[in-house]
Amino acid sequence: MRLYMDSADDISGVIAADVRPGGALTALLAALPSLLGEEWRASEAVDDPHCRYLVDLTDW
Repeated sequence: MRLYMDSADDISGVIAADVRPGGALTALLAALPSLLGEEWRASEAVDDPHCRYLVDLTDW
């Protein structure tokens, strides 16, 4: 599942996060703000016109 997040404080644009819907999804949502800050997880979202960066959290 792909979650889209935007913040008025962040100038980098919309960030998308791919997550696996099941298991520890509640823990993942709680940790999401800090995980999005880890730049090594992000990549350019060249295949998605709705976001600027994509973070793959399917293995988290």
